[in-house]
Order: sequence, then C-alpha cells, then structure tokens
Amino acid sequence: MKKKNLCIFAFLFWTLCANAAAQYMTVELKSGDKFSFLLEDNPVVTFKNVNLVVNGNAETSYAIAGVKNYHFTEGDVTGVSDYKSDAVCIESVDNNTLKINNASPSAKIALIGISGVVTFTTMADAAGSAFVSLPEQKGVYVLTVGCQSFKLIRK
Repeated sequence: MKKKNLCIFAFLFWTLCANAAAQYMTVELKSGDKFSFLLEDNPVVTFKNVNLVVNGNAETSYAIAGVKNYHFTEGDVTGVSDYKSDAVCIESVDNNTLKINNASPSAKIALIGISGVVTFTTMADAAGSAFVSLPEQKGVYVLTVGCQSFKLIRK
C-alpha cells in the first residue's frame, strides 16, 4: 500500500513540475516600463558604474536611479522578445569601441570633440550598423548618427 501511495505521489509531483509556468526575473522601472528575462537562460545581474546590467541573450542595462525594483515572477510580464524599435541603439563593445545599431543605411556617423574637432567618422552599413573608435583622452564628445546627436562623456 505504501509503495502504491508513493508511486501516486511521485506521479502527481512530476505532473505538477511538468506543467509549472516558466519563471522570469522582471526589472520594473520608475517610468512604469517592465522588462522580463527568462531564468532558464541564466541571466547574470551585475552593477556597473551607475547601471543595473542584465546579461541574458544580449546585454541590457538600466540606470539605477530609474529602477523601481526587480523581482521574480512565473509569467512573462512584458513579452520583450516581440518588441522592436526604430530608435538608434548605441552599445559599448569595450572601453574603446561603440557599436551603432538601427541607424539608416549609409548614415554618416561622426564623433566630435567639445572644441569642434572631428575625431572619428564612418558610414553605417546596409544593415544600419557601424563601429566607432573612441579617443584615448577623457572629455565631452558629440556623436552624430545621421541627423541625431548624442552627448558622450569619456571618464
């Protein structure tokens, strides 16, 4: 009888585990936006400079001042994988290189020092991507991507 009950219990436990919902880590921003990361993908959460950085399939970072909280849930709150944007995306590849994504194909990209000296120029490829080499010296720079401008501070 005990063996029969144990087998039934094991079967019920296995059934519940098999039907369990996927678990996510969700980052909630003060702006109300929420971003979810599948725990099965083993996201790594670190703090770098003043950012909360989540490394899942791609590096994502959020300014700590803008993070309301992060928590764990059993459902995808946001569906982030379906989100697409036309905004220019700037990624830090390493301490000396930036990667520009989602720019217009053949867009002119320039890095200009605060004194007005152009330190780097390139063009976006057909996919709208390009790499920008940063100068060694610290300072304030303006990165132009097509008709958009971004302020960069090299510390």
